[in-house]
Amino acid sequence: MVAIEHDHGGGNVCPGCRFREALAEFLAEAHAEGRHEWHWAVGDLRQSMHAALLALDAMDAAAFDDDPDDADGPAADAARAITNMGADIDQLWHTLMDDVSQGDDPNAGK
Repeated sequence: MVAIEHDHGGGNVCPGCRFREALAEFLAEAHAEGRHEWHWAVGDLRQSMHAALLALDAMDAAAFDDDPDDADGPAADAARAITNMGADIDQLWHTLMDDVSQGDDPNAGK
């Protein structure tokens, strides 16, 4: 298991970071099973999620100075990062569902 110790100031690892840790485990399993499409899709999602978390941290840090209408400000960066993350989630979903619809059950044998 990959340990992610990212404390956003509350003393606990945040749910987003826990989810990234779960994705890291899934990524390792997909790679070990030769499911390269899943591996790539999960890798893309982990990267976009990391970018979104960083953008949200930056937006939070600049909350009192940020103009939400500024196309180059932290709020706009966070919105773009979250949009990209949503696209990667959609891509992962379609990759998984394509395999399932072709009779490849990811839970078979577990």
